[in-house]
Amino acid sequence: MNQAVVVNQVATLFLLILTGYLIRKIGILNRELNRGLSDFLLYVTLPFSIITSFNVPFSKTLLSNAALVFLISIGIHVLAIVLSKFLYFKYPPATNRVLRAATVFSNCGFMGFPILAAVYGTLGIFYGSFYVLTFNLLIWTAGIAIFTGNRKFLTWKQTLNPAVIAVIIGLISFIFSLRLPAPLFNALDLVGSMTTPISMLIIGSLLAEIKFSEVLSEFAVFYATAVRLIILPLMTVILLALLGVKGIILGAPVLATAMPAAALVAVFAEKHGADALLASRAVFLSTILSIITIPAMIALIRFFE
Repeated sequence: MNQAVVVNQVATLFLLILTGYLIRKIGILNRELNRGLSDFLLYVTLPFSIITSFNVPFSKTLLSNAALVFLISIGIHVLAIVLSKFLYFKYPPATNRVLRAATVFSNCGFMGFPILAAVYGTLGIFYGSFYVLTFNLLIWTAGIAIFTGNRKFLTWKQTLNPAVIAVIIGLISFIFSLRLPAPLFNALDLVGSMTTPISMLIIGSLLAEIKFSEVLSEFAVFYATAVRLIILPLMTVILLALLGVKGIILGAPVLATAMPAAALVAVFAEKHGADALLASRAVFLSTILSIITIPAMIALIRFFE
C-alpha cells in the first residue's frame, strides 16, 4: 500500500479520537455512555469483526502463517515480561506493577484492529486476531500475576472472553471451510465495521478525563511510554528481521506491539491496589504520542518488508 494512503488512513483514525475527545468535553458522551459503548464493542462489534475476518478460503499457507503469528505474539509478550522485570526494579511495588503492565500489554484490540485494517485490510484483522488471542490469554494470567505477585494463574475457563471465543469460532469456520449464509455474513460484517469508529470515539472520550499537565509531571510515565512505543517495537522488528520474517507476518505483530498501553492496565491497577492514577496517565500519554510513533513504525515496517 502507498505510504501516503496509509498515513491518511491513520490520520483519519486519530481525527476520530479527536472527535470523541470533543464530544466528551461538550457533554454528549459521559462515563455511563462510555461504559455502554465499551461493552457493546467488547461483546458485539469486536467479536463480529473477528469472525468475518476468518471468512476466507482455507489454505495451508494462511493456517501456517497464522500459527507463526501466534508463536511470534507469545514470544513478544514473553520478551516484554522479562524486559520489564529488569527495567523497573528500582521503583516501589505499586509503581513497578503499573509500569511493567503498561510495557507488556498494548491496546492491540481497541486501537490495534483499526490500524491493522487501515494498513493490511481484512487480512490484517485475521492475523491480528492471533496477537489479540495471546493478549487475552496472558492478561488474565500473567497480567494478574504482575499486579498481585501471585504466580497461581487463573483457570483457562476465566480467559474465555468474547474475543477469544470469536477467534475459536472463526478458526473452526476457516479450517473446515464453513461459509456463512450471505444475509448472516452481511449482518455480522455491517455490525463489525462499527468497531473502528466506536473504538476511536471511546479512546478520545477517555482521554478527555485526564489533565495533560498532570501527565507531564512524572518521569516514570515518559520512561514506560518510550519503552512501550519505541524500544519494544524496535527490538521486535529487528529480531524478526534477523530471523528472516517478512511481509505481513512481520508487520502485523510488530504493529500490534507498537500500540499504546492497554486501557485494561488502568482497570487492573484500580482493582489490585496498584497506582491507578499512574496507569491512567501512562495510557493517556502513550495514546497521545502514538499519533507520532505509529506512522513512523509503519514506515519502518515497510522498510523491513
